[in-house]
Amino acid sequence: MVREMINTIPSLDSIPLLSKFEAELSKLKAQSDPRHQFQAFSLRCQNENPTVVLRALAELELYLTEFQSFLHLSAVSEQPDPVITQLVRSLLDACVRLSGGSSPIAILCAKCLGLIGCLDPTRIEAARENQDILVLSNFGKASETIDFVIFFVQEVLVKAFLSATNTRAQSFLGYVIQELLKFCTFDTSVTFRDGSTQSSDTYRRWVAIPETVRNTLTPFLTSKYVLSSPGVPNCVYPLYKTGITHSQWLRDFVFDLLRKGCGANAAEMFPVFRRAVRGQDISIPSFLLPFVALNIVVGGTEEQRNDIASELLVVLSQTVPDNNQFLRDNIVSCSEVLDYFSRWVHEKKKELAGMISLAARQGRALDKAETEPCLVQIAKGEGFLSVIPAKVMSQRAMECRSFSRALYYWEQYIRQQKDHGLDANGLENLYEKLQDIYTHIDEPDGIEGISSHLQVLNIDQQVLEHRKAGRWTAVQSWYELLLTEKPEDTDVQLNLLSSLRESGQHDVLLNTIAGLHESQATVLMTRPFAVEASWVTGKWDKLDHYLPHEDAGFGGDFNVGIGSVLLALYRKDFHHSKEIICTIQEIIARGLSVPATTSLQACHDDMLKFHILTEIEVISGLNENEKPDIPSLLTSLDQRLNVLGAFFVDKQYLLGLRRAAMQLSRHGFSKTDLSSAWLTSARLARKGNFTHQAFNAVLHASQLGDNSATIEHSRLLWREGHHRKAIQSLEGAIAANAFRSHDYVSTTDNTAKPSQNILTARAHLLLAKWIDRAGQTQSDVIIQQYKKAVDLYNRWEKGHYYLGKHYNKLLDSEKAKSPAKQAQTFITGETAKLVIENYLRSLAFGAKYIYQTLPRVLTLWLDLGNDVDKPLDPKYGNDENFRAHAVAQRRKLFGAVNAQVKKYIDRLPPFVFYTAFAQIVARICHSNQSLQAMLVDIVAKVVTTHPQQALWTLLAMIKSSSKDRSHRGVLCMTKIIDNVKKLKTEIAGTEVRTLMGQGQRLSEELLKLCNAEVQVPDKISNIVSLTKQLKFKIATTPCRLVIPLESTLGAILPTVTDNINMKTHKAFPKETITISTFLDDVLVLNSLQRPRKVSVRGSDGRVYGLLCKPKDDLRKDQRLMEFNAMINRSLKRDAESSKRGLYIKTYAVTPLNEECGLIEWVDNLKTLRDILLRIYKQKNISVNYNEIKILLDQASSDASNIHIFKDTVLSQFPPVFHEWFVDMFPEPGAWFAARLKYTRSCAVMSIVGHVLGLGDRHGENILFEEGNGGTFHVDFNCLFDKGLTFEKPELVPFRLTHNMVDAFGAYGFDGPFRKSCELTLGILRSNEDTLMTILETFLYDPTTDFIGKKKRSTGVPDTPEGVLESVRSKVRGLLPAESVPLSVEGYVDELIQQATDPGKLAGMYIGWCAFF
Repeated sequence: MVREMINTIPSLDSIPLLSKFEAELSKLKAQSDPRHQFQAFSLRCQNENPTVVLRALAELELYLTEFQSFLHLSAVSEQPDPVITQLVRSLLDACVRLSGGSSPIAILCAKCLGLIGCLDPTRIEAARENQDILVLSNFGKASETIDFVIFFVQEVLVKAFLSATNTRAQSFLGYVIQELLKFCTFDTSVTFRDGSTQSSDTYRRWVAIPETVRNTLTPFLTSKYVLSSPGVPNCVYPLYKTGITHSQWLRDFVFDLLRKGCGANAAEMFPVFRRAVRGQDISIPSFLLPFVALNIVVGGTEEQRNDIASELLVVLSQTVPDNNQFLRDNIVSCSEVLDYFSRWVHEKKKELAGMISLAARQGRALDKAETEPCLVQIAKGEGFLSVIPAKVMSQRAMECRSFSRALYYWEQYIRQQKDHGLDANGLENLYEKLQDIYTHIDEPDGIEGISSHLQVLNIDQQVLEHRKAGRWTAVQSWYELLLTEKPEDTDVQLNLLSSLRESGQHDVLLNTIAGLHESQATVLMTRPFAVEASWVTGKWDKLDHYLPHEDAGFGGDFNVGIGSVLLALYRKDFHHSKEIICTIQEIIARGLSVPATTSLQACHDDMLKFHILTEIEVISGLNENEKPDIPSLLTSLDQRLNVLGAFFVDKQYLLGLRRAAMQLSRHGFSKTDLSSAWLTSARLARKGNFTHQAFNAVLHASQLGDNSATIEHSRLLWREGHHRKAIQSLEGAIAANAFRSHDYVSTTDNTAKPSQNILTARAHLLLAKWIDRAGQTQSDVIIQQYKKAVDLYNRWEKGHYYLGKHYNKLLDSEKAKSPAKQAQTFITGETAKLVIENYLRSLAFGAKYIYQTLPRVLTLWLDLGNDVDKPLDPKYGNDENFRAHAVAQRRKLFGAVNAQVKKYIDRLPPFVFYTAFAQIVARICHSNQSLQAMLVDIVAKVVTTHPQQALWTLLAMIKSSSKDRSHRGVLCMTKIIDNVKKLKTEIAGTEVRTLMGQGQRLSEELLKLCNAEVQVPDKISNIVSLTKQLKFKIATTPCRLVIPLESTLGAILPTVTDNINMKTHKAFPKETITISTFLDDVLVLNSLQRPRKVSVRGSDGRVYGLLCKPKDDLRKDQRLMEFNAMINRSLKRDAESSKRGLYIKTYAVTPLNEECGLIEWVDNLKTLRDILLRIYKQKNISVNYNEIKILLDQASSDASNIHIFKDTVLSQFPPVFHEWFVDMFPEPGAWFAARLKYTRSCAVMSIVGHVLGLGDRHGENILFEEGNGGTFHVDFNCLFDKGLTFEKPELVPFRLTHNMVDAFGAYGFDGPFRKSCELTLGILRSNEDTLMTILETFLYDPTTDFIGKKKRSTGVPDTPEGVLESVRSKVRGLLPAESVPLSVEGYVDELIQQATDPGKLAGMYIGWCAFF
């Protein structure tokens, strides 16, 4: 038992009587890996007891100091460990919950969060689960009302009771709790565990309450509080008066509403609630207001509804001054009421839709008596919401700095004005206001989208665009000009200083501040800028001048606080420096609130501050007892920088602070360490297109004597277009042996070894790439240059990869030539051998290029095996000597390739081959016997090492309908059994053999399940029994195979690119989610083949859905998901794409054989067609397909008839898709996030779908996630422009109908959609080689026909070569019949024009529904 709970036991060092056990406990804890330790710390920090949390935090700080790298490496991996999210969430919640009083919990939380670092919220999102409740029945149902009361008591009243500071307040709250427990029918019997009570709902509700809360509530089960009835004062509405405080207004409002409760339950509860309103914690009336208001609006009189509406209108009509916090709080309360009403109406509509759907499945229609109450309630709720003007709500939201809410209501207002026929000039004014809202929203593309709708941009709007786009030089020029006209204008001064800071011109910034007229206001405004510029430039005298001499800490400004820390370091006052850091940490930690910590995105700025303060403390050596190993510290700092992700500005700020701290540190950092930080800044600036900053950083690195700065300087010259100068600069540095100081000798004995210089190798590789790209040098010279890089540092993945890539380029070049001109090295396979050898070498030293190299190695190797036993193609002529020599040479080279591959089968870790497992298994029946045997070896090695994941693929091969493939599968199994015998431990061998047996039995049952005849007894629910009707043998579970999900089947690749030990990398976590059992209820879908959804309980206790699909070969879907996953990896690696969270929604596809398979179930999806038809039905708009078909035929018959489509067809179906987002996401923040996710995911899939020639994108094949608005595509059968061969060819590149465009927002397809399309296409272009390599493996897969049978059509590829060329042309931006490629922006614009072309849309077949 002690071993099981060892990680949650606190340290016993501080308890003298128990300290003797600490050593033994520490030994046991040391056996636990960091993941389990962090899980335990997470649980301990969730404890309600402050002492327990305090002890946990103290131990966690020490543990993080040693093991933070585990979190940092996981945070940047392809699948970050969930323990990171759990730990950060626990720390943030503990800080908010327990940081009051004099407890050191706040500082300890800050230190722990600082050690974890500022994690990239686009990769790791520790969102807090919403603790809210919705009373759908409006207190009409007893069970729902009791659930509400328990929630109220648990989440609000108990906390208020425990925090009350006087006995009178506690007594009133005690009375309320006592009466509400009676209302819930709780009495002393619920505290006893006997059979009579445990089966009751009352007991189950009681034990569901957390134990700490139950302990507080138990005395009130027997308490005897009595209170006299209060008087009922008459209130005159509106209650709000100028000058009234927020708490007074809120308490009066709620107190009055509580005497008007509607319904029996409300009439019983509300009088009790009233006793907790006056004189109590403000959280009580704040919580109750939305529920009470809705109860009266829906169930009360017209006069009562008008009173509430008028009250809210009076509050919302007040303009909010900057200093009136009371009014701001009132408006927030009103907004919460409206949000709750919106959510309630949405859920009520869903309830009604569910009733109608159930009745339809039962074959009956609902009568009026069943639907009328619900319809009336919805109408009252919607009517109340319509009373509040959208314009007013938007204005108040702007004043309260709730910008998502302001946008939400302002767009509603724009739609209203459009419906009322507002002219273009009027709309332009509204768009200008919209642009103003977007300036405050962290969304980089909205302003540009709005600008496209403005006729002429004034100078302020142009500057705004420049600011958002990061064109700071242009911004600076404008404000410098403006400052000459308005030298005393503080706004102009502030904007100029901001632009100088953002562009990295800190010296200029200091000079500008010195030239400003000094006044009290100017000094306060410029101080943060001056302080930052002083420490960035290392001008400590200036820092001393600008900091306040009264030593007032940081006066609320973080930059000033940092300046105080650094100045203390400069003066060698390390103790004072540490005190200031602790003060800043405590102030920030105590300032964290529940709203500010809802997610990592919400508290990003605070997390960054914690991150920075920790690094200053560590780098400067404030902890005297710590003597860090400098190389290890620098490695840790690199990892910490990586976790920031794509936040360029934050990284530059952090690097500037690092340099300042290094200069002032006790540890004595070298000039090389400083220059390394400067060069990191230069690389970031170059990649962010901030050339001035990059050159400045390179100059600083050069001044420190770092010769490696030449490489970065050359890169910048190349980026600027000075290619000749870049090459000359690099050649000069190499010739001068500039990187000699970085040489080192790696040896394990006393013999001399050649030096391995990574910097010189990088310089040579860069030079090789440039002369290769320039195309002005012979291939032999280029090859020698690549080889120099490899020779200088032969344990470098990148060097081997680029040498192999050049050979691959030569291979493709020879392949394109006519046979008479092809080199002998190509014909014999020598060039292919060189590609294979170098790509294999690169795989031994890293996995960065694994998806470019391994698929290509396999393709070339397998092709060589195909050709080796065949006679030479007649196209190479009749010279027998040449033919005989070529064949002999080919066999010799193939033997050499086989030997090389065999060597790397043994050398490379199995997870490398797992990444291409589908390709390997597809070619298992290769005609060449020696090659076939090696493929069996690879499969056996992968399955032996990763049986829980890889067995799924092998079992499908064994169950293949092809006898040959099935036989090969059995051979693999035999080989695995042989391998298992050689394993180090008997236990490991037994586990693999057991797993193979379990897997075979389960696979057999799943195949039977897929093919079983289904008779659905219950037509209403479509539920059948897994064991009774489908005859599934539940005894095949539990099974140690992983549940086939994307998260469990995907290998986690190493992310660090230099000095990786590939053999020690763990591609899968130790504890993965395996199959515990199957639930008995199976949902049978209504489609033709009757696929069935089964529910699997995992070893983690959660239930997962799998769709069993009969009579469908899922191998094509599986490979396409692999392709999309590759694109997702590219999107994550790109800074701009990552910042926007671009992605394609993917899921696991697991074939069981050629005819059946499993698909990971994705919950809560709605098709576009269902969404639109429901909304149109609500508006009484019906669809007459026959009539529309005739109109579409007329419209597409001649260009002059296109007006029929625009004026007659589209006018029948106004755009309504935007209403779905308003309904599904009634809270403005969630609405904006969902709309952005929809827009961006739609853009990514539009471009990827176009490149792949994906057609048939009708309303059933595009779905949307109800939880977040993301786009989800299904049915990938219409690929590679197959849609062009339809009877009515699909002429649009992707679906972009008026409904979809309208739902993007006021800017339409200009803004986030266009920008996301451009980013996606740009990333596909830069990853063209990878893209084509992966596609090539699909198209030449002998087991799967990706092209399919097509009706012949001009321009539609029907061969693998044709498909590859078509895809390549699209990626490069070549339009059909054009020879000059378009830029990314130009090609995207052309695609958008085609997709929205009325002529093309009118020509689509009727089922595509171009009018939706």
